[in-house]
Amino acid sequence: MNDEGASTIMLWDAYDGIATMTYNKVTNTINALFRESLWSKFKNEAFQQLNINVYHPLCIRTLKSYLKQDKNTVMRKVRPRVRVMLKTHPESGAQQVSCLATGFYPRHINMTLLRDGQTVPEERLITGELLPNGDGTYQERKTLSLNAEERPERHNYTCTVTHMSLSNKLNITWEPGPAPDIIFIAVAVSVAVSVIVVLVLAVAAFIKWKRRSEGQQGHVQPVYTASPVKDDASS
Repeated sequence: MNDEGASTIMLWDAYDGIATMTYNKVTNTINALFRESLWSKFKNEAFQQLNINVYHPLCIRTLKSYLKQDKNTVMRKVRPRVRVMLKTHPESGAQQVSCLATGFYPRHINMTLLRDGQTVPEERLITGELLPNGDGTYQERKTLSLNAEERPERHNYTCTVTHMSLSNKLNITWEPGPAPDIIFIAVAVSVAVSVIVVLVLAVAAFIKWKRRSEGQQGHVQPVYTASPVKDDASS
């Protein structure tokens, strides 16, 4: 179906990647590229009548029934989640800016990468395949490899997305942040400091307990004994 109508091509035969014959539903004509693919006049007319009176009506009715049954799923619109990411190769130091849109439906989406407000030519971008997500939505990515003059600290990169679920263009700009290795170092330092503080407190508590224990053992309690009582009678 094409906007409630039929597609223009109902049949397409190919051999070794080359189209050998096509059938046009609108004009009811067959285009054969090889003489061996030509049909007789009787077969041609019979095929046309079969498509007009049987296959085409049956196909449209079936598609409409499935569309009505699954309308909430097929006709839904889900907004994309868009991110602009910077990736640095750990060994070569080469950098790439990627625009990732995910979680959108339907599958058709337009993505444009801008540098300082100017569109980056499509021939410079690596466009990934449109991939399905596990929840029935889709994702797509476009990546630009940067040279020394295009480093993000010198330019602003923005990803512009248009989709049926969006009333206006969605613009997401890359924002610089600490590199992963810097984040790792900061976390490691924070953990090390915390461990040192805990150890110092534990040692101080142990020393305090040790001193208190030794002090209690060194303090000798006085022993009192009764003095002998003199016998007045004997005196």
